[in-house]
Amino acid sequence: MNLPDWLSSLLWLFGCPLAISWLLTAALIRWAPRLGLVDYPSDRKVHTRPTPRAGGLAIFVAVILTLLLAVFSFQFSVFSFQSLLSGAIVLLGLLDDLRPLHWQLRLAVQFGVAVVAVFVCLPPVAWPIRCLAVLWIAGLINAFNMLDNMDALSGGVAWIAAGFLIAALWLGSPPALAEWGPYIILMGALSGFLWFNHPPARIFMGDAGSTFLGFTLGLGSARMALRESGPAWAYAVPLCILAVPCYDLLSVVVLRLSQGRSPFHADKQHLSHRLVGRGLSGWTAVRVIYLLALASGASGLILYAVAT
Repeated sequence: MNLPDWLSSLLWLFGCPLAISWLLTAALIRWAPRLGLVDYPSDRKVHTRPTPRAGGLAIFVAVILTLLLAVFSFQFSVFSFQSLLSGAIVLLGLLDDLRPLHWQLRLAVQFGVAVVAVFVCLPPVAWPIRCLAVLWIAGLINAFNMLDNMDALSGGVAWIAAGFLIAALWLGSPPALAEWGPYIILMGALSGFLWFNHPPARIFMGDAGSTFLGFTLGLGSARMALRESGPAWAYAVPLCILAVPCYDLLSVVVLRLSQGRSPFHADKQHLSHRLVGRGLSGWTAVRVIYLLALASGASGLILYAVAT
């Protein structure tokens, strides 16, 4: 019995990046120390032993290779310019993983990439909306970077968000494979990485991975909000689906500023750390945040489905 076309496409688009990511992540656990990609314990981190932090490279390579293969298998666009911009974000994160960069430089490059993405990868819209889209994308790049503070946290929340973005697309007019396919690919690549990032993590994704997730989901959610077939309040759906990383970013920035400290100075005031401070274990805190992401994502779907 033949599988329906959409199901066979789903299995291929999920399984291929999963296999690539799993193999590359397993290899990078050994290669990362030779490349200088190791995260060492400190007073602002929760891990207690040196851990490779090259998993983001495996995620990125798995996504790009699968997109390239999909051009020949499914004849849909790779979003080539978006892939190029993603590469710039990954390169910036990789340089920061190798040798910490000044936050001013990181932020300038991130905003520059976000500006180009808004003008090239999104449909023409009014200037105020373009400005908001730039802030949204740059904000999520940093939000997922900040959220990457416990095992399987940033990657797991990104996996959940990608799933809800797919569901939101299907609640509108039936989307083309090119619209929902890249999210399935991302989920597959994350699954291969999370196998090794599950507590106790054998590898971290590093800034290269977390910023890639923030850029991909930020740009994708902005594109979804601007769909012509969406409801008038479609702009609020990404806010619900991505509420957890947004809340973590905003709460940490407010806390640091209220204490007279730089918002870019790393510490242990993130949502996950505060939950641990309430007596939860690290893995339990991560699972609680997963539940929050599921609840906020579900509210976004309800909002999207409400009749006008």
